[in-house]
Amino acid sequence: MVKTIFNFPNKYSFLDDLLAGITIGIVTIPQAMAFAILAGIPPIYGLYGSFIPLLIYGFLSSSNYLNVGPVAIVSIFIFDILSKNVQPFTTEYINDLIILGMMVGAFQIIFGVFKLGKFLRYIPISIISGFIQGAAIVIITSQLTTAFGIEFPVEGLKKIPYLFTHLNELKINTTVLFLISLIFLFLFAKFFPRFPTSISLVLVTGILSYLLDFEKYGLLLIGEVPRGLPEFIFPTVNIEAIGYLPGAFAIAVIASIGSSIMALKLELKQSKKINLNREYISLGLAKFLSAFFGSMVSAGSFNRTILAYKIGGKTQITSIVSSLIILFTILFLTQVVYYFPQSVIASLIIYSVYFLFDFNLMFKLWREDKIELSYIFITMLATLFIGFIEGILLGVFVKFFGDYIFKKKINLS
Repeated sequence: MVKTIFNFPNKYSFLDDLLAGITIGIVTIPQAMAFAILAGIPPIYGLYGSFIPLLIYGFLSSSNYLNVGPVAIVSIFIFDILSKNVQPFTTEYINDLIILGMMVGAFQIIFGVFKLGKFLRYIPISIISGFIQGAAIVIITSQLTTAFGIEFPVEGLKKIPYLFTHLNELKINTTVLFLISLIFLFLFAKFFPRFPTSISLVLVTGILSYLLDFEKYGLLLIGEVPRGLPEFIFPTVNIEAIGYLPGAFAIAVIASIGSSIMALKLELKQSKKINLNREYISLGLAKFLSAFFGSMVSAGSFNRTILAYKIGGKTQITSIVSSLIILFTILFLTQVVYYFPQSVIASLIIYSVYFLFDFNLMFKLWREDKIELSYIFITMLATLFIGFIEGILLGVFVKFFGDYIFKKKINLS
């Protein structure tokens, strides 16, 4: 029964999942807190949005690798939807967050029950690759402030030219620690791939932070993490909540597409195929049930998923270990987490996102099919400059229209 649930590979070591789970749990904590604030809710609800959905999804998923929890794009959606009606960081806002989470979860369960997952398998690999690489760039730009200590007056991709034209604003200590950490991660991945590099880096820099008082040198640390278990909250529902349905549907679509695409990218690394309808139901149940605890709406995380895979995670036991690490942290280790440097966490995120760039596929298409390669870049640019859903839809449209124009055979298998 356990083997069926977790889809163990032939050569399995619990230590791989344990180390990966501990690392992902540590990385998730600052991300969850930051994304909660971005969504307009206290940081503790971001931690709830990591702990509870991870635990539920870990036992239900057909994907060995997908990590769920707070993500930036969903945080932006939440704030945009709720802040028009209720004041952020208030009890009323949390009440409506619960309603929104229930709606999103219900939509995803419906997607799974009516077997809409099969349609995602028709999305060509070039479109999937373009979307993922566009999302990877979005994630990287979101970490630039933490990595270099610059307070950007611009948003999104505009941060990149601003960075290179304002190098004098770099915080030297923050930048040096970030770059050393990033170099350390890549070198050890190259020469010592089995070494638990990520968790060692976080722990060592955390200890040094405590001993040398990194804050004295202007380095930002994770800081205070609030304590406390989540309480069951039954929301107050009124007729105005119907107005959240379009936004909830949009989040459900974004979360479903993004989560499924990330799971499908790693499907070949596991022994059994992914059941997308089961994935939708699992994701929906995780959202619906966790919503009653004020949990932030969760989705599949690109950077945490790929990081879990790169550092050796093999099954969803990684996610379950991560959830327990977050719970244990909330209860007992808030003072330890305080000392983790934020620039080191940024290096972990950017290191993991690097592996989302499918250079092998692009080089292969450059040699064999430049038209197909163009679809990758069109989807990537559309994702970056127009939006996530629009990027995928435009990519699919251009792909099929282009194949028709150039008389290419369309493969829907």
